[in-house]
Amino acid sequence: MVPPLVQSLGMSAHRSDGLSTDDMPFSADDAWPAGLHIIFDHARTKHATFENRYYGPYDKLLNYCFGESFTYYVAPQSPPRDDSRDAVDFIVFLVVYDTNDKPILLVEVKDDSWAKKAELRYRADKHMRERYALMLEECPLPRLWGLSLMGTSMRVYCGDTQSFDVIPPAIPRPEPSSRVLSPSFLAKEWELDVLSAEGFAKMKEIVTDILKHATQVIYECPS
Repeated sequence: MVPPLVQSLGMSAHRSDGLSTDDMPFSADDAWPAGLHIIFDHARTKHATFENRYYGPYDKLLNYCFGESFTYYVAPQSPPRDDSRDAVDFIVFLVVYDTNDKPILLVEVKDDSWAKKAELRYRADKHMRERYALMLEECPLPRLWGLSLMGTSMRVYCGDTQSFDVIPPAIPRPEPSSRVLSPSFLAKEWELDVLSAEGFAKMKEIVTDILKHATQVIYECPS
C-alpha cells in the first residue's frame, strides 16, 4: 500500500528500487530521447544570449530525469545583484528541490568556452564549492550531487551531508595567487559529455541514488 503522504505528493506506486513506474520514463530508457538532442541542437544554433539558449534545454533535461509529478521541481537562481565578479561570471544555476523546499541536486551551466581556459575552469570549480558551502547542510539526503556544465561538458560533484566533504577534493591554486595558471590546470575534468551514452549512464546513476534515498525519507515521515 502506498502511504497517504506519498499519494498526496502525486507519486505513484514504486518499484523495489524506489523508482516510480508511471512518472519516470527516464528509469526505463537506455539513452536520451531524440527530442532532447534536437532541443540542444536548436539551442546551439540560436543567436541569443547563452542563458536564453541553455536554460530551456537543461530545464527540460532535469524535468525528464525527475518526472512530471509535483514531487520535485527545478528552480533557477537569479544572478547576483551587485557588481562583483560573480555577477559577471554567472550564467545558469538551477537547483532541484523536493516538496519540503530542500535541495537535492545542484546544476551550474557555463558557456562552452570555459572548458578551454585554466582560469575559467578554476572559477567554475570555485563557484561549485561556494554553492555547496551554502546549501549542503540543507540537503535531507546522504549526498548532495552537483553538476558543473560547460555547454554539455560535465564534471560531477558529490557532497556528504554527514562529513561535509565534497568530492572531487579541491586543488589549491598555486602560490602566489596572482600567478597565471598553467594551461593543464583542471584540463581533463570536464571531458564527460552529458548527452553522450556515458553521460546518460552517469545521470541515471545520480538520479537513481537521489530517488532511492528521497523515497526512504518520504516513507519514514509520519502520515
